[in-house]
Amino acid sequence: MSTIEWNFSNTFPLPYRVLIISVIGLWAWGSNLQILSWLSIDVPHLLDKNNNTPSSHKAIYNLAFIFTSWIGLNLVIFWQVTGGVKTEIIEWTSIPLVCYVIVFAIIICPFNCCRKKERMRFLRCIRRIVFSFSSDIPLADVIMADILTSFAKVFGDLYATGRILLHCDEVYVGNRGWNYIIAPLFTSIPYVIRFKQCMTEYIGSNRNDKRHLFNAFKYASAFPVILFSVLQKWYKYEALTAQSIVWVSHSTLFRLWIISVAFNSMYSFYWDVVMDWKLDFFSPAYPGTLIPGLQLRSNLHFNESFIYYVAIFIDFLLRFTWSLKLSSHLHIIHQLEGGVFLMELLEVMRRWLWIFFRLESAHVEKFDKKGGAYSIVELRDHNSSDIELKE
Repeated sequence: MSTIEWNFSNTFPLPYRVLIISVIGLWAWGSNLQILSWLSIDVPHLLDKNNNTPSSHKAIYNLAFIFTSWIGLNLVIFWQVTGGVKTEIIEWTSIPLVCYVIVFAIIICPFNCCRKKERMRFLRCIRRIVFSFSSDIPLADVIMADILTSFAKVFGDLYATGRILLHCDEVYVGNRGWNYIIAPLFTSIPYVIRFKQCMTEYIGSNRNDKRHLFNAFKYASAFPVILFSVLQKWYKYEALTAQSIVWVSHSTLFRLWIISVAFNSMYSFYWDVVMDWKLDFFSPAYPGTLIPGLQLRSNLHFNESFIYYVAIFIDFLLRFTWSLKLSSHLHIIHQLEGGVFLMELLEVMRRWLWIFFRLESAHVEKFDKKGGAYSIVELRDHNSSDIELKE
């Protein structure tokens, strides 16, 4: 087993895995746009109603191809130079460093090349979700922030990658305790961003819309998972230090971590299905009972209803898997680098599925849900609770 994992790590070092998983996410987003267009879902208008030149799936594919080609070429050169030998891999960190420099140069390039409109739109979106405190948040910013939460582990890996490429390995090992804290802080960044968005919307509603508050609580529930995992890891490797700052036993920390993982997973799964996808899956089958009816909704853009049930099942499984992945103390899992990479890929797949039904539900609320004595005349792009009804 160790030989297999050793070969995987040498063939696909951490710096390249970060880039590969990011590019796969870009390809996935392009396929989201393409398939949703086949379903006659107006994604451009949902994401930004003032967007006159929306991104097409072809533009996203083209940009993904550019990054894939460059990263693939750089990786092949890396293989040829290092031959999978650990000492050579450490010696030639300049090769992946050049790869990162070119990738970031392409992203921020001001010239009209490499799909400038898409790149600038991405940078503006990142700037808004990080620095904006406006309560009027477009759906595009919500989707982007949610996507980033699926790349939370990649944020932590990016921190480790920076230390590797800048030859900080000795410092990294020497200050192990601090790095046990810093890396999880990077992992927490996407959840902090999404938490900020929810609280901004809640305050912007004059604290009347409790949905945003409950949504913020969902993202905040990821913090105990990360915190208790860090404390357990500190206990294991820095026992003397931990005893002086941690006031609970290791077994108590483990129980708290288990409770946090279960709560975060179930809360997030429920929110995905009921609030984001607007499915009536957990509605009571009979009045006055708690037995879920396992129903969907009347407006469905996918022809086969089993697609929704399969998506619910996959989301349930992968929600628990991803919560475990946020836990840095699971040393056994982290030793299996191939397994870690697979878990990250599965989370990208889960987010890919989530986007289909999230945007479908937004489209249903905005364009399809009309009938009875009421009709929808206005809907904020990302929040079904802001529907204005008229007789």
